[in-house]
Amino acid sequence: MVTSFNRLFNYITGNNAEGLEISMTVPVVTYVPLKQPPTDNATISLFVPHEVKKPPKPTDPDVYLDTFPASSVYVKTFGGYALNTAYANQANALAKNLRLFGLQFDDTYFIRACYDAPIAFLNRHNEVWYMAK
Repeated sequence: MVTSFNRLFNYITGNNAEGLEISMTVPVVTYVPLKQPPTDNATISLFVPHEVKKPPKPTDPDVYLDTFPASSVYVKTFGGYALNTAYANQANALAKNLRLFGLQFDDTYFIRACYDAPIAFLNRHNEVWYMAK
């Protein structure tokens, strides 16, 4: 995931068709597919700030622009320095609660949302999301 984040970081620091520097935004989100057998394939995304009306084209072929439609999302918030297992455990707990309440959601993937820089160790804010159906 470090490689993927670095690609995005390069894009926002000017490695794009216009050489435009774009402010870092939060959360950094990671789409985590829940396939059987488990896969390490995940997509990391950054939100482009609203001030950037027309985002520049990426120059790295592994970076692409996408849009997300307005959606309803179920969210579980938790603290601490979260690693993959913490995100997976929190996503499992959220899915269990959603099923307990009979709520419909897409259980083929979840989204990890991180709001803090890797060097921040205290008072961290993390989330897992499931898209409502």
